[in-house]
Amino acid sequence: MELNAEFDVETDGTHLNLVLESAGGRTAGNERPRNDQYVPALTLLLIRLRARHAVLLSATVVSKRVAGLPEKDRALVNGPLDLGAVDDIDRLRLDLTSAQGRVGLPAGATKEGNNRKRIQLLLAVPGYGPGDATRLAADLAAPDTPSSLAVNPFTRDGLLSAVRKLSLHRHEGRPSLHKPLALLWAIGRVADGRCRLVSWPEFRGEVGALLAEFGHEHSKTTPQYPFWHLRTSPQVWEVHGLADVPTAGDVTAVAGLTHQAAELLRDDTTRADVVGLLLEEHLRGITDHQTLLARVGLGGTHIALPGARTLLRALVGEQIRTASEESHTVLAVHGDAALVRTDGSPSGQSLRISEVQKGLDLLAVRGSVHLHVDELGHRCSLIGAVLATLPGARFTEDPTAVTLHAPTSTRVAEDPHFGGLDTVAQVKVRTEQAQLRRLLAGDRDAAECALCGHHFPMSFLVAAHIKKRAVCSNSEREDLHQVAMLACSLGCDALYESGWITVNADGHVETAPPDMAPAGRFRDQLLHLNGRRCTAHRQESEPYFAWHRETVFRRTSD
Repeated sequence: MELNAEFDVETDGTHLNLVLESAGGRTAGNERPRNDQYVPALTLLLIRLRARHAVLLSATVVSKRVAGLPEKDRALVNGPLDLGAVDDIDRLRLDLTSAQGRVGLPAGATKEGNNRKRIQLLLAVPGYGPGDATRLAADLAAPDTPSSLAVNPFTRDGLLSAVRKLSLHRHEGRPSLHKPLALLWAIGRVADGRCRLVSWPEFRGEVGALLAEFGHEHSKTTPQYPFWHLRTSPQVWEVHGLADVPTAGDVTAVAGLTHQAAELLRDDTTRADVVGLLLEEHLRGITDHQTLLARVGLGGTHIALPGARTLLRALVGEQIRTASEESHTVLAVHGDAALVRTDGSPSGQSLRISEVQKGLDLLAVRGSVHLHVDELGHRCSLIGAVLATLPGARFTEDPTAVTLHAPTSTRVAEDPHFGGLDTVAQVKVRTEQAQLRRLLAGDRDAAECALCGHHFPMSFLVAAHIKKRAVCSNSEREDLHQVAMLACSLGCDALYESGWITVNADGHVETAPPDMAPAGRFRDQLLHLNGRRCTAHRQESEPYFAWHRETVFRRTSD
């Protein structure tokens, strides 16, 4: 197919840019109008880019007449857009052309202008780097063949192997949690149907908050490192628009799961296996897996499950039954194991807490867990008996499994195994937030954000932990009046969680250096908060704020 339209692929040294020339009237010596097949050419280019799993980072008008306009006024669609996931290319082409009609028009103009302008598509194309502009242009100009689109197959086993072999930075003998946490977050995006690639500013904000909440105590919040260094697993992760670790100015850089990895992870079973592997191999140091999974959108059930130790302690002295109706008794919990009396071991046999935790993790991700030696080990029958005590859990057959259904509130309240447990261990919808807010605000309908000082309805206030809950000791978690504060969900909570702001020893809000923040409303908000008095700061809460200053706060530029 030969079309009367001119395009080229250029590079700025970091990105690939496809430029499609404008359509127009006849020129001297030409029988046909200039680039009169603009629309079918754009459609065909989009189809061929989709076949290569390209990602459209941005699309802008780049004609000379509007060259002086800000990029946001020349933008045609919001990116990044994974073309491999676009079903209706004609709809996308229409969006790109129809949006051109308003570009460059004065305010109040009623008649739209030309919608066949010179445009630039900023692209990330797997297999093509900044130095491959000529090759990509040639490949897009030629008809696609099976051999031109062939890629090495990436299988479920290959994905599991790559995740198991993640290369992790070690600090003081401990492997960093940054890569596995970032990868878990990216899997949550895919499970939610969002684009597999994400911009650096969005990644920095969301993953930065995740690292602050679940990373090692005293570890720095540095989302730039997983964003860049996960590329050492090239079948799993790709980065575009960077030559090194990103800084605050790299606003057009994107990274994320490869197309093949994302496709594999859209399968529920594969995704559950990969998530389980991440938890078991790389995130064992995080004790509250259920909260972590819920945080990244992977908490496959509607209720929060207790930790294995809490669950087993609640069952001490109680009879538990296996799928084959054998009756056992939990005698005690000591160290890293529980002692369970069976017919064959009247004095009790050991059941490791970590084995039960693995079952709970799989149950949280999948909603069911197979009682088979390949999945839970040789104590699968005993583990199943423990899991089956959860409200809403029951044994199912073909194959034998424990399946979790959301329990009624009546069943939870009447279940003798959970009457004495705290909120998390009651296996109810997590109510700690509501209870903390009531504790901090009483019966008021509105209250003050401790950081910005503005009053908000209670639904817009978060009971934020001054020291992240995951690293608090039991006594610190119980120190609710001092370890928590009310922060608004319109920005203060996220800024504190991700380390953009903290509270100094004098009780005033301190912000990260201004040059770390992008210019605009974000930086303006930081300047607005800087120096404000934090109403939650007092002598008793200062140790928790000190932890935040030393561990989470961004003191220097990246």
